[in-house]
Amino acid sequence: MSTIKVSIRLVDGGLQEFAKGPEFLQRLRSLQSQGFTGKQLVHHLISDDWGAPPTVVEISGKDSEGKNFEIRIPYA
Repeated sequence: MSTIKVSIRLVDGGLQEFAKGPEFLQRLRSLQSQGFTGKQLVHHLISDDWGAPPTVVEISGKDSEGKNFEIRIPYA
């Protein structure tokens, strides 16, 4: 599996980007299966300590089967 790209768009127009490993996608799917969405999902997955809060979190890459994926998590 390749690196997972995480882009966080902030309310002040800023952008934070970083790369994560395959465990990040596994954690995301685990949290989603537990019913976490939106703001709560972002808090558990990344952080709940923001200067300027996010508007959306975008996650993209290839899964373990080599398929491309793009996930958008609105921070609402």
